[in-house]
Amino acid sequence: MIPQEVIGFFKNKGGHSLIIKGEPGSGKTTFALEILNSLKDHFEIQYLSSRVADDVLFLQFPWLENVLKKKIKKSNSKKIKREELNKLEGLIEEGLMEEKATFTENEAIFEIGSMMPEIDEIYDFVENVHPKKALVCVDSIDGLSEKYGVPAEKLLYTLQKDLVEEGVANIVFVLESSGFENIEYLGDGVISLHHEPWNSSWKRYMYIKKLRGSPIKRSKYIYTLEGGHFNVLNYNNFSLDNIKSIDLSNLISYLESIDSSSLNLIISPNFPVELLQAIVLSFLKMSKEDSLIIPPISYPSTKVKEHSSKFLDKDVKTAGFNKEKADIILEGSDMLIELSPDIVNYHIKEGANVIISLDTLLGLYGDLRDLPRLIERMKRSHRVILLSWNNEINAGIERTINMVMMENIPVINDSKSAKAIIPKMSNDGISLELIPLM
Repeated sequence: MIPQEVIGFFKNKGGHSLIIKGEPGSGKTTFALEILNSLKDHFEIQYLSSRVADDVLFLQFPWLENVLKKKIKKSNSKKIKREELNKLEGLIEEGLMEEKATFTENEAIFEIGSMMPEIDEIYDFVENVHPKKALVCVDSIDGLSEKYGVPAEKLLYTLQKDLVEEGVANIVFVLESSGFENIEYLGDGVISLHHEPWNSSWKRYMYIKKLRGSPIKRSKYIYTLEGGHFNVLNYNNFSLDNIKSIDLSNLISYLESIDSSSLNLIISPNFPVELLQAIVLSFLKMSKEDSLIIPPISYPSTKVKEHSSKFLDKDVKTAGFNKEKADIILEGSDMLIELSPDIVNYHIKEGANVIISLDTLLGLYGDLRDLPRLIERMKRSHRVILLSWNNEINAGIERTINMVMMENIPVINDSKSAKAIIPKMSNDGISLELIPLM
């Protein structure tokens, strides 16, 4: 999925050019091909690579082969003007090419198209599909510049003037370098891609610098290249109270892969509360027996019971404040006595999950000095899951999972992987997708 601003930009009337730039490995080619794939039903598509052979591209992007090998019926409509292609005044001024000129009264016209077959191929393609509009990707413009010794800005200017501004084609220009600020003014749109190490994965983000004639709703997006696709990540808040169903299968599958008798989920303060609730429900559903939970302050016992019944059709035992009608009333005097094995085992069976939110415990008892002993006791008969807001609790904990925000995207990550949690809306409810950050 690519930003809707980009789709709307190319669907506007007339021709449009987009410059994609970024560091090596940032996903420029993948993004460019994702644009072609998204718009292949609206335009005739051509992809021109100056670096990678077609066979290699087809292995990574199998859909591209059918698009590029599609037979185009030649049109007998008007010829496309090639005025700028025939000039390229700078080439002769800089002595970069042998002069092949036809002289008229006021100027010399240089026939150089045949000396740059890739450029000539673009013009032929646009001409053949006319009056349909072409969407062409040049990957990369600086690659062609290096091959023919022609400045990249001269090539871009030529295609912009002859094809884009004449309204017969949309063109995507890929720049291999993240520099070239002096060339950006030539394009109608400019997008830059960036990536940097982030925990055990990559943080990838794009800036939409301009899209002439189109509104830019957001100037920055987080994206991933998982599965060879460019996928922009969007998170939309939701409420468990306002949906009919929630698909937790992907989240449960991930949590089940963490094989440990004790977990500490470290939750960022700005992590969405609805996702914290979904994680709690996932643990409740995973347990074959009724679980016991000391819920977070932001997710009171009454809500836990309500959601468990609504979405899981299961009962759950709670421990906490008397006013919340908890099954185990905690007075706040001694956690080892109030959560003794006899009391806990009276309410839940052996092997059930015990979920403990540390903010509630701290609010009740004032300190957590007895927590390590409590964990060791509970681990003998149950699986213990801590919900904490720091990484200072280590006693008795075998695995740690971080629930953090990558800017505006919630991420669940451990030492082996990082996955964005993205809700997908449907008529039936919400499905939580886990998308690897790659």
